[in-house]
Amino acid sequence: MQHPSLRQRSHLSARSARGLLRRVIVAALRLGAIATTLVLGHAVWGAETSARRNTHFRPGQPWPDAQGTHVNAHGFCILDFGGRHYWYGADKIAGKTESEKNEAGVRCYVGDDLLNWQDAGLVLSVFAPTAHADLADASILDRPKVIYHAATKKFILYFKLYPPKSQGGKTGTDYAYVGVATATVPTGPFLYQGRFLGGNSPFGTGDFTIFSDIDGSVYHLGVRKPDKAHVCGRLSDDGLQPAGDYVELAGITQATEAPALFRRGNKIYFLGSGSSGWAPNAARLFVADRVTGPYQDLGNPCRGVNPHNNLGPEKTFGGQSTFVYPVAGRRDAWIAMFDINQPQDPITSGYIWLPVEFEGDRPIIRWRNQWNLSVFTEK
Repeated sequence: MQHPSLRQRSHLSARSARGLLRRVIVAALRLGAIATTLVLGHAVWGAETSARRNTHFRPGQPWPDAQGTHVNAHGFCILDFGGRHYWYGADKIAGKTESEKNEAGVRCYVGDDLLNWQDAGLVLSVFAPTAHADLADASILDRPKVIYHAATKKFILYFKLYPPKSQGGKTGTDYAYVGVATATVPTGPFLYQGRFLGGNSPFGTGDFTIFSDIDGSVYHLGVRKPDKAHVCGRLSDDGLQPAGDYVELAGITQATEAPALFRRGNKIYFLGSGSSGWAPNAARLFVADRVTGPYQDLGNPCRGVNPHNNLGPEKTFGGQSTFVYPVAGRRDAWIAMFDINQPQDPITSGYIWLPVEFEGDRPIIRWRNQWNLSVFTEK
C-alpha cells in the first residue's frame, strides 16, 4: 500500500500558525475581549480542518490529519471525554525500522467526529530532557492505552516497555514491563509513575490491553512471557500496579496476541490475532461471561477482501487488532480497529476501522471500502 511521503511533514508551518493564533488569544485576553478569545480558541483546534474534511472512513488508505499529514499514532486507543475524542498512539520516527528504537513517545490527536483529527503533539516524550531513564534508554514503547480513572480523577497511560541494557535488558525482547504514566487533563503531559512486570512472570507480558469494566474494575490482559499463555489480572484501586495474582484465560488459544476487548450486554468479547511477528495472520474471536473467562472460540469474524492489497480474512485484511471502540451516542455500536504494520518504515503504517455487525450474538467484521457513522442507529 502506498502512502504519501511523511518525511516532508508540514507540522512546523501548522504549529507556527497555531502559535500565532495563541499569541492573538493572549493579547485579546489582556484587552478583556472574551468573545474574540472564544472564537479564536476554537480556531486553534479547528481552523485547519475547514480546508480538508474527511467525510467517510476509508479503511486501508492514508488518513490525513487536519494539516494533511498521515496520522502517526500506532498500537492505539480512543478515549471519549468531555464530548471529544482522543486518539493516543505510538509516535514512529521517520527512517527508523521496527528493529531500531523508532518511537519518540505517545502522540495524541483530538477530534469531534472520529473522522477529522487535530494533532495535539507528544503527550509523553522519551527524548524530553526530563524523561526518566526507564523511558530515555528503553528499546521500545508500544501499544499505548489510556483510561480515565474516575476514582482518582486522573488519566492513566499504559504502554509496553522493554528495558534498556543498562537495566538488564537484552538485544531481543525476552521480557517486558508495563509502563505507567498519569495526567490531570487528556492532552497531558503524562508523568511517568513507574513500571510493573505483569502475569505472575519474572519476564512480564508482551502484547496487552487494559479493560475497564462496568463496575469500575480495571484489568490488565497480556501474553505471558515466555510461554505465550494469555493471562488477566485486576489492577490496584489507583490503577497503577497489579492488585494480586493473574489467572490464565481458559479457552484462549495459545499464542494469541494483540488483544482488544469489549462488553456487549452480559458478554465479554475478545478480539485478537495469532503470533507471526509483524506479518498479518487470521483474526481470532472469543466470548465469555466475565473478563477472567472461561472463553469460547468463535472463530475468525472477518469477511470480505481489502482491494488495496487483495488480502481477506486469512490475513485480517493486512491488519492486526488494536482496539474495539464503543461509539458514543449510537445504539449497539462498536468499531473494530486494526493497525497495518509496515516494519521497514513504520511511520507509514496504516489503519483499518470497520463497523462491528452482529449475527445473533456473533460479531462479524465485514470489509467496506468506505463508510460513516450513519451505519449505526442514533440513541
